[in-house]
Amino acid sequence: MTENRMSVTRELTGEGLEIRGRLPPGLCGTLYRNGPNPRVPDGDAHWFLGEGMVHAVTLGPGGASYRNRWVVPAGQVRLLGKANTNIIRHGGRMMALEEAHAPVMFDPSSPGATGPMPTAWHVGMAPFTAHPKHDPRTGELVFFGYAADGPWSNVIRCGTLAPSGRLTWETRIRAPFCSMIHDMAVTPDHVLLPVLALVGRADRTDRSGFGFAWQPELGGRLALLRRGGDGREVRWFDAPPGYAFHIVNAWEEGGRLFLDLLVYDEPPLFPRGDGGHGSCGSVRPQRWSVPLDGRGEARVAGLPDVTGEFPRIDERFAGSRHTRFYLASRAPGRAGGFHAITRMDAESGQGDQFDFGTDASVSEPVFVPRAPDAARDEGWLLAVAWRPDWRTSRLAVFDAGHIADGPVASVILPQRVPDGFHGNFIPDAHPGRGIA
Repeated sequence: MTENRMSVTRELTGEGLEIRGRLPPGLCGTLYRNGPNPRVPDGDAHWFLGEGMVHAVTLGPGGASYRNRWVVPAGQVRLLGKANTNIIRHGGRMMALEEAHAPVMFDPSSPGATGPMPTAWHVGMAPFTAHPKHDPRTGELVFFGYAADGPWSNVIRCGTLAPSGRLTWETRIRAPFCSMIHDMAVTPDHVLLPVLALVGRADRTDRSGFGFAWQPELGGRLALLRRGGDGREVRWFDAPPGYAFHIVNAWEEGGRLFLDLLVYDEPPLFPRGDGGHGSCGSVRPQRWSVPLDGRGEARVAGLPDVTGEFPRIDERFAGSRHTRFYLASRAPGRAGGFHAITRMDAESGQGDQFDFGTDASVSEPVFVPRAPDAARDEGWLLAVAWRPDWRTSRLAVFDAGHIADGPVASVILPQRVPDGFHGNFIPDAHPGRGIA
């Protein structure tokens, strides 16, 4: 286990944090980050399976503050799940997410205030992706969940929550096998699900409950479904080779659905189907596309070469063609975590990068627009970084158009923030108010 994947054991609240540089005056709100943080460290357990812990950094005219809390109290983990992958807000509620369980309602201002989502939302107890997609045009939340009819089942559930949280569409798709589908592609009219060959089976479940292995001989499939449609109308395509955890964005153009994604030759952190050890997995951006009328094949195009993960865009424009995307990155050919923040231009291939040093660990960069009506990609990038010589973590704030210039501000956090997965910035409707 790398040093920055080790758990932290204290739940802290820190006010008046040291700030190096100058926080942008309009940057008011809270960055929430979620990730696995086992209460009882177990070196043999899979990294993905630690209990979720949320780290929140609030920024505003009054300075910066920090708070961290386990998402689920120890006695409720079996009931609610680990909720360790993402945290979003929808319908006025914070939702902690992981793909194997239903969303968990999370109140970061009240320790232990967690529980199932309200029954009026009709999310049920079925698995719910950690990567639902907000439609910036309608305010809807589009979601899916694999193994929807029970562990290792091949049924995928798709649906939509209205801005209020009410369920407005739900259907089911029967896939060729139980695939670990971590992310989805959503456009204004369609959903595309990558049913790739990271396959779950009960007969190879280890003691931690994980039973996924890489079986490329089964081939991958792409499921294209009209939003609001019946799952029996799904159109299937043979997927290009490889595996993807994360999709950058998707859009429709010229009768095709395009999606940019980060593709591994084989998924890291998982065994092969024959029981052998998988590789560390080289990863590269690609552009896949499928015909909307179902007549034809999936196509692959290359994108600028960068080794990275956790991609984000200016999500006010999700579902339309993007140019820039942002990601955590590392030096080519280097294994392990990510130590740099990179902005890539998908059309020109030009990039802009800030490297914290090869011994550093950097989180997913979150884009925050400079203002609600700012031009596309005009804003800030927020990322949590750690280095051994710092002995703690920092929240780095970059001008999204000038990454190589380094952070315009760094907030010194009161403790180390372990490597995690995903998070989001929630703007403050009342600038100056800290974490409750």
